[in-house]
Order: sequence, then structure tokens, then C-alpha cells
Amino acid sequence: MSILSIKDLTYTYQDGAELRYILRDVSYDFEPGRFYAVLGNSGSGKTTLLSLMGALDEPRSGEIFFQGASVKPADYENYRRNHVSIVFQSYNLIPWLTSVENVLVAMDTTDNKLPPDQPTVAANLLEYLGIDRAKSARRVPALSGGEQQRVAIARALATNVDLILADEPTGNLDETSSEEIVQVFKTLAHEHGKCVIVVTHAAEIAREADEVLVLSKGALSAA
Repeated sequence: MSILSIKDLTYTYQDGAELRYILRDVSYDFEPGRFYAVLGNSGSGKTTLLSLMGALDEPRSGEIFFQGASVKPADYENYRRNHVSIVFQSYNLIPWLTSVENVLVAMDTTDNKLPPDQPTVAANLLEYLGIDRAKSARRVPALSGGEQQRVAIARALATNVDLILADEPTGNLDETSSEEIVQVFKTLAHEHGKCVIVVTHAAEIAREADEVLVLSKGALSAA
């Protein structure tokens, strides 16, 4: 069964007298345990699509289904808090907090059942992702780009959700860090059953994905 389904999503904006289509009747089913790459040129609507799937924006028409249930605008806050996590290219970490504190902030936002010793869980999660105890106690600006992205992924996982969306997650990273982050996403999908959807223009991510989709001229299709 699909964990996320998008049905006939359409997104437009008004450009003077002209109505421009970013997405037009886009449909697809995403399954747990799989790593998806959505490719497209700049301006193709990749970030818009991710924003809709993450309930950060509302489609002009069409529906989003999570585990078979329609996600209505009234449900968006609950959906974002308890069912989906987003990893951003710019990390979106709180700079005056340590790595552990950033993860703990995320854990405080969810209604999902979490282990009682949250500081230990946060530190263990960071360590699993390659951030040792010493680094996890540092404020995030003291970390490298690749390390900050790992903290962002730890934050996404800390709420115990099954759907992870990522927007150009390797865009600010060097080649080695990019490869390591891609392997993290593969592990999350294949060993932990997460549905991981990455929107990107990077061919190296596409080579590692289970399924590659292409967004072009408002339409989404298999590569």
C-alpha cells in the first residue's frame, strides 16, 4: 500500500493577465521502503511539488493522500507535526543551539510516542548518523556543511515519522559529503522502511535511487 499518493495536483500563479502552470494534473504513488529521486531543471516546479507533499503550500486543485486518507488543509498542521519531515538544502537549523538541542526541539513538536530519555535518544541518533558526542555538544555553526546536514536528517528522524522529503539536500555539499548523505537516505529507506523522496537536479542522486521521476513542463513521469 502506498504511504503517500498525489492525485491530479495542479499549481498555478498569476503573471499579469496570464495564468501560468507550475504543475498540471500530477499524480503518483509512493511506497514505504523506497528511495525516490525527482529530477528537473531549475524552475521546473520541484520545490513546489515538495512543498505540496509536505503541506507547506496548498494545491489549486487535486488531493494528497497519506496512508489512504485525504490530507485536507485543516489537517496540515497535524500532518506536518506527526507524519512528515522535511530536510532543506539550507539545513534550517537553529544556529544558537547545539546539535542535540536542535534535535530535541524537533522532538518537542510531535505528538508521536517517543522514548522517555530524549537527550540520550537524540545523542544516539546523531552518533548513528556520524556526529559523535563531542560534536553533538557544539553549536551547529561550528560543524561542516555535511555535518550540519546530518544534524538536519537526525532532526527529521527524531519525530519518528515514516515519510521524509528532502529539497536539494546535497546542493551545498562537496562530493564526498554528498555521497555520504545519499547513502544515509538509502539506509533509511532500505533498512528502516522509510519512504524517502528527494527533489534534486543531481544525477549522482538519481543513480542511487530506487525510482527516478522527471518533472518537466508541469508533468511528472518515470525516467
